[in-house]
Amino acid sequence: MSSRGGRPPFEPTDEQRKNVEIMVGLGIRQDSICALVRDRKDRPISEATLRKHFRKEIDQGAAKLHATIGNFMVATILGRDPPPGIKPITEPKVRASFAELFARTRMGWRETIRSEVGNADGKPFTFNVCDTDSRL
Repeated sequence: MSSRGGRPPFEPTDEQRKNVEIMVGLGIRQDSICALVRDRKDRPISEATLRKHFRKEIDQGAAKLHATIGNFMVATILGRDPPPGIKPITEPKVRASFAELFARTRMGWRETIRSEVGNADGKPFTFNVCDTDSRL
């Protein structure tokens, strides 16, 4: 029987995996994630340990979070049930805000501001153009 000395290997918990996945999805840097993920002795893990034990979460975190939030927003906009475990939003103003945000960011819609200027009497400006040059 051979005994290996040193530190016991890091074993990530399910909660740590979920948290790393969300942090990656939020765009938090790996060095900052390492400061928050702790080993059994409450020490931060190294970036090498993060990459070794959380490869799947690093690779999929952003896509999974975007999909979850996107599904929630679309369900809210359309008045459907949200993904399991998420409470629906039924407030019409919030649903409309989500719809506007979706239209701007995913459909390329833009808000148009129309500015009109009139005379003090409210009538539109009129321009008289005199054609004094026959070459025009």
